[in-house]
Amino acid sequence: MLRFSLHCLFQTASLLLRRQQLYALTIILTLGLTLGALVATFNLNYQLFMAPLPYPDAERLQLVRGSQWQQDKQVAAEWLPAQGQLDVYRKNWPEVDSKALHNIGIDVAQNLPGNPSFNIGYITPEYLPMFDAPLALGRHFSQKEGLDSQVPVAVLSYQVWQQHFAGDPAVLGKTLQFRGVSFSVVGVLAERFVEPVLAAPGWSTDLWLSYDFNDVGTLNWSFSSNQIHLLLKLKAGANPQQLAQRLAHSFEQWAAPEFAAANQSNAFLKNSTVRWRLEPVRSRILGDAAGLSLSLLAGSLLLCAIAIANIANLVLGRAMAQQRSLTIRIALGARASHLFRQYLLEFSVLAIPALLLCLSVAEACYQSLQAGYAGPLPRLQELGSGTLSVLFAIALLLVLCLTLALWLTRQLNYRQLQQSLQQSGKGSAVQVSGRTRQLLLMSQTLFCLVTLIYCSQIFVQALAKLRQPSGLDLQTYQVALTQGSLLASSQNEERRQLFVQAAEAVKAQSNAQLVGVGGYPPISFWQAGFPMSSVSQHADQSAPAPTYRYNGDAAYLTALGLTLKSGETFSRQQIQNQESVVLISQSLARKLAANISTGVSTGVSAGVDTTGNDPIRTMLDKPLYLRGATSPSRIIGVVSDLILPGHADSAAVYTPATPTAFPHLLVRLPDGQSLSRELVNQALAQVHPQLKVFRFHSSAEIFASHTQDAKVATVVTAGLSLLALALAGLGIFAVIRTQIQLRQYELAVRQSLGARPQHLLQLTLLDSLKPLLWAVLVLTVGYSALQLSLNFGWSFDFAGQLQIAPLNAILALSTVLLLTTLIVVGCMRPLLTRPVVHALRGTTTQ
Repeated sequence: MLRFSLHCLFQTASLLLRRQQLYALTIILTLGLTLGALVATFNLNYQLFMAPLPYPDAERLQLVRGSQWQQDKQVAAEWLPAQGQLDVYRKNWPEVDSKALHNIGIDVAQNLPGNPSFNIGYITPEYLPMFDAPLALGRHFSQKEGLDSQVPVAVLSYQVWQQHFAGDPAVLGKTLQFRGVSFSVVGVLAERFVEPVLAAPGWSTDLWLSYDFNDVGTLNWSFSSNQIHLLLKLKAGANPQQLAQRLAHSFEQWAAPEFAAANQSNAFLKNSTVRWRLEPVRSRILGDAAGLSLSLLAGSLLLCAIAIANIANLVLGRAMAQQRSLTIRIALGARASHLFRQYLLEFSVLAIPALLLCLSVAEACYQSLQAGYAGPLPRLQELGSGTLSVLFAIALLLVLCLTLALWLTRQLNYRQLQQSLQQSGKGSAVQVSGRTRQLLLMSQTLFCLVTLIYCSQIFVQALAKLRQPSGLDLQTYQVALTQGSLLASSQNEERRQLFVQAAEAVKAQSNAQLVGVGGYPPISFWQAGFPMSSVSQHADQSAPAPTYRYNGDAAYLTALGLTLKSGETFSRQQIQNQESVVLISQSLARKLAANISTGVSTGVSAGVDTTGNDPIRTMLDKPLYLRGATSPSRIIGVVSDLILPGHADSAAVYTPATPTAFPHLLVRLPDGQSLSRELVNQALAQVHPQLKVFRFHSSAEIFASHTQDAKVATVVTAGLSLLALALAGLGIFAVIRTQIQLRQYELAVRQSLGARPQHLLQLTLLDSLKPLLWAVLVLTVGYSALQLSLNFGWSFDFAGQLQIAPLNAILALSTVLLLTTLIVVGCMRPLLTRPVVHALRGTTTQ
């Protein structure tokens, strides 16, 4: 029996591939491509939302967070004094099983060839055991190497061990030198370790060092950093909410007085309070990835919906084409169960190669995600074609095969099939319900319209982001420097002078036109960005205006691409003396001028220009209070705006300050010349041996990395739209072609009675467009319901995006309308150009 079944299986497969190759290939490709994307996005969302973290007792891992408030108004959503975190770590809490401090940084290994840069995690001994980090060699940090021990030890990642030490098993005991300190290697993590990403998206730590040697400097009650993390592992049964309340109460007892005293002279913080909270590590790892992952899943579901409707149309059309063989089988006694088994067998044969293609497509999607083409997403290291993916794909195909076989069996009208032999095949339209065909066509058109509208809106927004002038000079290089041991062994003014000398040395060595020195540029290698600051026209910091704050010399600002719109730029003397003068952007100048004219900033003299001149000129020589400053700075100039990816506002303020640590050089070369990291390091060695390059990029590369999400969005949405249109077109073609075949006798009679071909074409076209009209009606009703839901406080991104892009909806509708028209014309042309007698005799169109 088994041998007979296998023989039937292979025989059926052979017949399918030999006689109906296009039909089989279409179904295999449609299922493989769309279900592969669905399996990949399902697995991605499963990893993010449902799969347990690969750490023991992961639900007990909490991250201590905080926010800044002033008079019951939230000023900063993420703000926690670094000194407070340190104090919490030092204290004992009954509900806490273990605590760990974690900080990230980037530094240069001074004793390795080429002085490579490394992403560094500064940790206390509890951190790696908290995540049960497996070891390939050695050990974790011991408690004797903990906080305040000043013991320089290091644990390498598996990748660094392989790349820089060639997997040498004798690596333990070797040293790495950072900022003049030699760190002894005590361990190497295993390759399978999955690092919890707590800081920047896409961050990957190269090695871990003792927390005492972090580059934050001396902590205080006025400093907060999103690079510092305090982790707690709660004891079994501890309630995170109760512990958060206890921490907040304790903060009021022992930390609030110190916080208030330390910030008495800080106008920005003196009236502030800090509210503590605990955030599960799982939520922190997920971050903002939910929106992207769910959008990918929604897109793949839409594609699958179109594909399933397409396949339903194909199998229905094939069943109609097999009317005579079905009629004979029924006449010989075949029942519905026999037809069900036949269809199930055929679909199962097609599902086998579709499954292989599906898994291949899913694996390609995993590799694309892990390569970062969709942007930084968490837990990609755990993504792959595992047992879950295979079982999910098999289950999808099995359910689909059973559903299609059962649905197709029930669609056939057996009574009309039995009468078909007596009618010689004429009038076969009654074989399958016309309503079913129309519903399939409407659903396919609806899914296609939704996909086209949604994708076109994302495409237009992403393309506008790519084409928008940024105002940056992209013909420069960004060179980030590390000062090594100078951070601890020299004074601030000494380092400033060294950084200025470094800029001059690089300019002389590279024959550069311009070399400026300053802090982090508006966009840099650090894609996580920095929070906005604020400025005020009041001494008490009231009515603050959100703004970005940058510092650098005049050459630095010129290298950024800024142009002076009014006033003057920084002089050499102002930079050397760190004078209290600022430049502001055009958008910030307009905001401040508007505040003065409307009386918002009553503490400033009303020197508003009422002569109709540009309002930004009225801001020159006006006082401006930077965040936390007790004395004002004077506005000496207004510069052009920078429209940057990831920045919600172009308001910016620039100060003439040379940084005391981790400076950035902006280098502009003559046309046709290039710069290398090695050449810059040679120039820096002439100034001081501790100065090294730790990040080297062209501004064009950095800008491209910050706009990668927009590039990916344009490619993905364009491809998704074309694929949806192709699938929908194939399904529409199958339905319309079948309808015309079923109506060819009726059309031939009309033609023999004198109907003109144009009239028949118009009649067929109107009938074929009815499903499109129904799809538009359903879409309109659904869109109206989404808009009404906004009145109840519910928010749907699709509704908002569709609301601001009506032209996209019109374009999508026009595209589907044109596609349907072309298909009708193409299907009707053979029928209208052949002799009528052929149709009256029942000869089918080819």
